[in-house]
Amino acid sequence: MNPFERWDDWEWERAIHEVGKEQGRGKSAPLYHRQSGRNRSPVKSGWGNLLQHWNGTQKRTLIAAVLFLLVFFSANSSDGVSLTVHSLYRSAMDSGNFYGALNGMAKDALSLGGVSNKGVPVDAKMKGQFLAPLSGAVVAGFGEVGDGGSNALGSVHNGIDVASALGTPVVSPAAGVVTLVGDDSQLGKIVKVDLGDGWTTVLGNLGDIAVQKGQRVKKGDVLGAVGLSAPLKKPWLHFELRKNNQPVNPIPYLIPPKS
Repeated sequence: MNPFERWDDWEWERAIHEVGKEQGRGKSAPLYHRQSGRNRSPVKSGWGNLLQHWNGTQKRTLIAAVLFLLVFFSANSSDGVSLTVHSLYRSAMDSGNFYGALNGMAKDALSLGGVSNKGVPVDAKMKGQFLAPLSGAVVAGFGEVGDGGSNALGSVHNGIDVASALGTPVVSPAAGVVTLVGDDSQLGKIVKVDLGDGWTTVLGNLGDIAVQKGQRVKKGDVLGAVGLSAPLKKPWLHFELRKNNQPVNPIPYLIPPKS
């Protein structure tokens, strides 16, 4: 079934109305321009004023075109914005939750607000330079919207989650210095390593931890083991890679597995 067919006139009108309110900077009441001796009609700002004379078919056509362009161009791009837009679309197709996904995408598209995870461009010199901390299937990708697992519901995922088995060793992606060993409300037990030249990594949902703060590690040294310390009690590893504290998609930077 085409998901756009499930949006009735009321849903499209609500999306337009919400965007109009947001463009009005939160002022839901109309603005009035008064002159002596006469009253003028309310003047609304933002998209509400632009689209108030459009019928439902025209509004549906506009939003459908914007959504199509967003999904089309994001499918072939690797920046943080494109990854997040495409992951929203893919999640909607997989789960059947078309209403929530399309509402959010329509509001972002019409308000030109974009998504919150901008990331940084891929550094070509560093592609394929980091060791994967463990092997496994990626169960939550970079830039995906949180479902309450390793990141809060509705927030943007700053790393990847890799399925594993309890007690699987987790190794350092590169040589560096351990700067943090602690606990996080969403990630459980974590280890953060400064890899030098502005690069850092965060590994979460650990069980046993084999390093201490301030310890120097080499590429491939064991930092700990996969545990059940995060709220989602399943054996998986949360893996973040950052450049100058900006999250990046780790996948392009990992050493490709041997075929």
